[in-house]
Amino acid sequence: MSYILWAYVLMAVVGIGTFAFSNSEAVLIDGVFNFISAFSMIIGIKISKLVAKKPTKSLPFGFAMYETLYTLFKGLLIFGVLVLAGVSNSFKIYDYIVTGSVEQVNGGSIIYYSILMVIICSLVYLYIAAQCKKVNNQSIMLQTEKIAVFQNAIISGAIGVVFLLVGFLENTSLAFIVPIADSIIVLVLCVFLFNDPVKILKNAFNELIIKDIHNAMREKITPKVLPILPLGYSLNHVSINRLGRTYYFLFLINPSKVNLSLTEIENIQDSIKNIVKSEAPFSFTDVIFSSKSVDDWED
Repeated sequence: MSYILWAYVLMAVVGIGTFAFSNSEAVLIDGVFNFISAFSMIIGIKISKLVAKKPTKSLPFGFAMYETLYTLFKGLLIFGVLVLAGVSNSFKIYDYIVTGSVEQVNGGSIIYYSILMVIICSLVYLYIAAQCKKVNNQSIMLQTEKIAVFQNAIISGAIGVVFLLVGFLENTSLAFIVPIADSIIVLVLCVFLFNDPVKILKNAFNELIIKDIHNAMREKITPKVLPILPLGYSLNHVSINRLGRTYYFLFLINPSKVNLSLTEIENIQDSIKNIVKSEAPFSFTDVIFSSKSVDDWED
């Protein structure tokens, strides 16, 4: 995680420094985006250490909720940056339409900046993807960072490409676009990237309210559990919740009229827990034997 932090710091410094030379708000937004990512990564490093700790008496299900809170925090920051950037540059375009003038942007250094940022972002993206693979893609925090870095690469690359193309508009009928090309880039990127923070916020909110939306995981687990149930037993319900990388499973099994010993019941519970661990290494599992239906439990 520390490698990601220093990459963000480097990109933030280069971005803000390039803004000083170019006067490009698109570059400034990119730099601020990286500064926010570096700041949140400091919090993320502390949280990753917390999540690795064993559950305690006061937190019997571990520290996974901090990972979800981090994701919510990061999503809000990205959302805020995009909204502020969109509003600010909308006013800049409006002023240009009304007054016919706008601060000039020096695009010479921006193309070099864009190339450097895309290279760094690509390396960081590959590193995060490797880290995600190590934890079986279970870390929502790493998934969020992967989205953020991908966004960053798109932003930086688009800035460079557009400024390269804008140079060809000089002395043409589209020359009037050149002074506000910087703002147009920002607005297009804001619209293009807006769905990502919304998705991050939606997922984090669903986790915080303990919403069961994990049908894909249920479809993996259920067929493996059914064969180990004794004849006459039925699987009434499987509830799956998630906080961060940690899943919480609840299996409701109807024992019908078949009687099993305590040892046999514990063996079934252990078998189900092993099945769950094979699909979700970071998980807690409860297996309840009851003749009550799901509706009875909801009441």
